[in-house]
Amino acid sequence: MDTESRLALIKSEPLEEIVTGDEMKALLETKEHPVHYIGFEISGMPHIGHILVAGKKINDLDKAGIKTNILLADWHTVANNKLGGDWDRITKVAGFYRKLFGIVCPNTKVVLGSDLYRGNDEYWKLVIRMASRVTMARATRTLIIQGRSEKDALHVSQYIYPIMQALDIHALGVDIPHAGMDQRRVHMLAKELFHEMQLGSIVPIHHHLLAGLAEPPKVAEGTEKEEVVAAMKMSKSKPGSAISVLATDEEIRSIMKHAWCPEGSIENNPVLELCKYVLFPINGRLRVRRSEKYGGEIEFASYRELEEAFAGRKLHPMDLKAGVGESISELLEPVRRQLHGGKEEIARLIG
Repeated sequence: MDTESRLALIKSEPLEEIVTGDEMKALLETKEHPVHYIGFEISGMPHIGHILVAGKKINDLDKAGIKTNILLADWHTVANNKLGGDWDRITKVAGFYRKLFGIVCPNTKVVLGSDLYRGNDEYWKLVIRMASRVTMARATRTLIIQGRSEKDALHVSQYIYPIMQALDIHALGVDIPHAGMDQRRVHMLAKELFHEMQLGSIVPIHHHLLAGLAEPPKVAEGTEKEEVVAAMKMSKSKPGSAISVLATDEEIRSIMKHAWCPEGSIENNPVLELCKYVLFPINGRLRVRRSEKYGGEIEFASYRELEEAFAGRKLHPMDLKAGVGESISELLEPVRRQLHGGKEEIARLIG
């Protein structure tokens, strides 16, 4: 595959940013198989953003000849006091994540943080060296990656988190660190500090984060993009916001029925976002079943076609939501089938 074809795969939806495009092109021209990684905190039941957005982009990178890695960040989970900091629970939930990503991204290496750090004295030396170069104010600005803000009461462990995340990149020998747009700040910190500390160069990439399916929160004018994204993103901790990877057809229908989708509105419409960043990139089409009374079944071959029909009020929100829910269910069915029986156990563990 030539460089332009590889770049096209990397840039395809749901990718939102490469830092920078020229650096990525140079990397592909000088290294046959660059190394990638994305990390996941072990904080509960994954949702469709993890496997249908991040997972899709991981598989795109694999097709482009990039060595992909997933880090199951158990130490970060403890630092951020998720799952009560209970190592036994975290280990069991991490096992579920490993099975899940083994299904969704079969060519990707899955690494547990504990295994990466065990006996790695150099890693912990670099944690101290890097921390000595970061002010408290700069560290605080990166805390959005943990779902925190500068107004929250923070523990010292949470300030160590972004330093560890930056050095995971070095420990894994990564060229292409990957995350959602909410984690851009820590990647920019890492890029800057890697240059200062002569740890090599990196080309971060950031995928789009799905908006939550509930009514969008009000965001103050002038709020920075990363904070807007974090405030609006799909989250398993927000009722009605997310679709679990193991949600049943009935649960998906219920969530979609109540999803925010004002008639004719294409701005901040999370249902249309699912179409743009999930369904069309994966399926290339969307089928909506309607009774003959309302026009009968219709199929859209592109997102633009769908958006124009919805903006022109030629497609009712309830019909759109039903069609999207049906398509999401179809995409999740292979995962649910292979993880049959895992839902009750994981739900018990995450509490």
